[in-house]
Amino acid sequence: MPELTIQNIELISKEIARHEITFSHLSDELIDHVCCDIEEEMQSGLTFSDAFNKVFFKIGPDRFSQIQKDTLYAVDLKYRNMRNLMKFSGITGTILFGTAALFKIQHWPLSGILMTIGGIILAFLFLPSSLSVLWKETHSRKKIFLFVSGFIAGAFLITGALFKAQHWPGAGVLLTTSFLSCIFMFIPALLQNLLQDTEKTRFRAVFITAFIGAVLYILGFLFKIQHWPYATILILLGTVIIGFIAIPWYTRLEWNDSSSVHPEFIFLLVACLIIIVPGILITLNYQNSNQKEGTSSPQPLKQDYKNIYEIK
Repeated sequence: MPELTIQNIELISKEIARHEITFSHLSDELIDHVCCDIEEEMQSGLTFSDAFNKVFFKIGPDRFSQIQKDTLYAVDLKYRNMRNLMKFSGITGTILFGTAALFKIQHWPLSGILMTIGGIILAFLFLPSSLSVLWKETHSRKKIFLFVSGFIAGAFLITGALFKAQHWPGAGVLLTTSFLSCIFMFIPALLQNLLQDTEKTRFRAVFITAFIGAVLYILGFLFKIQHWPYATILILLGTVIIGFIAIPWYTRLEWNDSSSVHPEFIFLLVACLIIIVPGILITLNYQNSNQKEGTSSPQPLKQDYKNIYEIK
């Protein structure tokens, strides 16, 4: 039976480490299992390179991380509790927040209470537990800034939306802080993380294009909240770049490289639509309301004053 060299084992170890396997005992078990599979493939006449590619292709890119999640869930009680809390608080907070938004639109009672409870659950239970779970699964110092910046932007966005809906003071400051932290912290960190992924090199131009569109889109909302000019133009530009350039471009690349449609791809498209469509509707609503305010109270004409004086 063919035996692997030290260099072969080191190469296998580096490939498994690239999938961010932080559980040491699990890493050793995976290395041993992969080495056995590669030796079996080499026994059938394949070279190490061909056996290496065949085994890792059969395992798949996400299988190692899923194995680690399942292992941590089975042996780590704190991780299991945090993950359950993340799921429960995320579902509960989203349902309460969405129901409160519906009640608010219909002017039904209890909308304020539901929105307050949902916002508190999302901001103070879901986001911290998500941050803890992500750190436990990766232990990546390279991604710690991404996680923390996402937590900050999300916390300020949820509380700012709550304050805005409840007409409490400080809503503008909270939302502005959320948008600025998203533009200057979270989105650049996310882009850097995506560009460093060697498996997604063909998507780099798409990621940069989507980054530009996202920044313009978020800036437009910031300008809209602050009543600064060019807000509508920024939102429309961001929408066009994301909706008509980045998404079709990404779809074409994903379609060419995949034999089937992955659930993540569907979720990505739905998430983009959920973000883009309300943005357009809000922009049009603001624009129509401003036009009505500008034409609702016409000024009396000078000729009318002349007629009044002539009658007297």
